[in-house]
Amino acid sequence: MARKIQSRLHITGTLVAQSPIHVGGIGGNSQVDLALAVNGQGQYYIPGTSLAGALRGWMEMSINYSTLATLWGFQEENGRVGHASFVLVEDAAIEGAVSEIREGVGINRIWGTAEDKFKYNRAILPKGTKIPLNITLDISPKSDNEKALLAQLLKALENGEIRLGAAKTRGLGRVKLENLSIREHNLGNRNGILKMLQGNSDRLNLNDLFNSDGQFPQASQITIEIHWQPQTSVMVKAEGDGIVVDILPLVSEFDNHLSFVLPGSSIKGALRTQAERIVRTVCHWPTQQYFQEQIELSLVEDLFGVRAKANNQNNKGIGSLFIDDCYANMRINHHTWADIQSSKSNSDLRQNLNRVNLQTTQQAFHVAIDRWTGGAADSFLYSNIELIGVNWQPIRLQLNLKRIQENQLPGIALILLVLRDLAEGRIALGYGTNRGMGSIEVVKIIIQGRNLADSLKELESKELPNGNINEFSPSVLNYLSQAWQDWIHQNIKESK
Repeated sequence: MARKIQSRLHITGTLVAQSPIHVGGIGGNSQVDLALAVNGQGQYYIPGTSLAGALRGWMEMSINYSTLATLWGFQEENGRVGHASFVLVEDAAIEGAVSEIREGVGINRIWGTAEDKFKYNRAILPKGTKIPLNITLDISPKSDNEKALLAQLLKALENGEIRLGAAKTRGLGRVKLENLSIREHNLGNRNGILKMLQGNSDRLNLNDLFNSDGQFPQASQITIEIHWQPQTSVMVKAEGDGIVVDILPLVSEFDNHLSFVLPGSSIKGALRTQAERIVRTVCHWPTQQYFQEQIELSLVEDLFGVRAKANNQNNKGIGSLFIDDCYANMRINHHTWADIQSSKSNSDLRQNLNRVNLQTTQQAFHVAIDRWTGGAADSFLYSNIELIGVNWQPIRLQLNLKRIQENQLPGIALILLVLRDLAEGRIALGYGTNRGMGSIEVVKIIIQGRNLADSLKELESKELPNGNINEFSPSVLNYLSQAWQDWIHQNIKESK
């Protein structure tokens, strides 16, 4: 039986990527392990199912199942009860998009080298990509708060709180809504239908949709901004080589320019490795021989995610800590970077680097030493560009406490311990960290929270000069320390 619709909201806007995006599909570049979704016209696109899943998933973190099912639809297991979604999300074709390729690799926790058979590449849409958004909300006569629920969803999109696609905890998928337009079509009377057909339906703003009864409490979260500066060259190695220089820093596009970038996956890998080291130390757990077993650690998996396992229904999947890509505070023209890559002599390279104000950046030469003769090993001379004097944007982390309800306090404690080690110079970032590169100095850490428990209110607004966690009050430190010790004792006891 057809359902009754009293009115309809038509929402349009543009989702601007605040970080690169990957929504996978087939039919793209066969040379890429993880290709982008392509529609029948050969355009990159975001399927409506992917958009709807991200929007529904965000609301699922804050509202009960009954309200969620009423709005987004449901079907019981027996298939006899349910209804379709009242929210219709269209596919979003992206015009003129140019993709990039990002490399990924697993690092063996014992040897600190790339793990065999754990290298892959992924196609991404760069930061700044514009995605058209088209949403239709059908409102029934019995509707109570659908408008207000949708309004909070749109507000979250405007604030950049919702991520799309894959690798959301590794720097990808953050979008922000711009150019929002809302039209309401009244389908309950003749005049409303005529106005819709004539294109004269009422225009609304976001505040018109809010009401106090329909709003729901947003999920608790903590946002961390790490303001830092490099002490040595900090970079991530690009896959392609230059002509006169072998190893180039990774660049990524935004706003029609290029900039050096530390991918969220690289930062996450460094922080996760240190978190694993801390947990293994305090719990006296040895490092396993096989790579996939090395990354299976309680609490670390809650924060950083769980690898996919076949036939495991208890797999929690995505982690609760989201880490964005970190870009350098500079812009490089595409043609200028192409000239740097194709420089045929050291003098050409120096001249091209100077054109983008990289006077302090230099070409460094390295050679492997033959252990028998003590001389340079044959065919082991290489060079790389070392980024010196480059300023970077803050590293941004976001912790979703809803995803770690059982281990919130020890999880926060572990993150603070990792931040302590980062501030004390125990964690290097990027490429060549075993050869003197990747050292950073933490200038300050800014922590902001939302909807936190009374015992954690101090985390809703706190600045830590030089990343010193002792700036927290003794009561907060003791509270988290006790939770951390309780977790340690419990896990040691369970492992015996």
